[in-house]
Amino acid sequence: MAVDDSRLEMFKDMLGYSDEQFAMWKTNPRNLQLVEKMEEIGNYRLVAEVIESHGCIIGHKVGDKFHFTGNGALLCGDGPPVICTGALAPLMAHTYRIVDKVGAGLDPMKYTFNRVSCIDVGVEHGGWGKILMEIKVEKTE
Repeated sequence: MAVDDSRLEMFKDMLGYSDEQFAMWKTNPRNLQLVEKMEEIGNYRLVAEVIESHGCIIGHKVGDKFHFTGNGALLCGDGPPVICTGALAPLMAHTYRIVDKVGAGLDPMKYTFNRVSCIDVGVEHGGWGKILMEIKVEKTE
């Protein structure tokens, strides 16, 4: 399936590319493949739910959820009002899994490794606290 010119022009404008930069961007077949799948990517959300919490200075508790769009953006209004960057850091690598899996034609809802902890090592190891999160992919349709 080829991407129509109007959709490509929309991406060029959204990214703020010059004609030269856009020509370079279009030479990467992966970029065009992902543009074709953007609608499908948008049908998913990544959700990381706190399943254990002890000593978290920010106050994250079991049940807190952090929501990301299918293309990796944090949905700020859908979670706690304050989010620790130590909790977000290990999630960064996971936020692109939807794009990667959909781009490869795989089911983004099938996850093998779906648990991560924040970067604090916990009081037992000289830190303050620790949270453990479970990552899920949800369909938004």
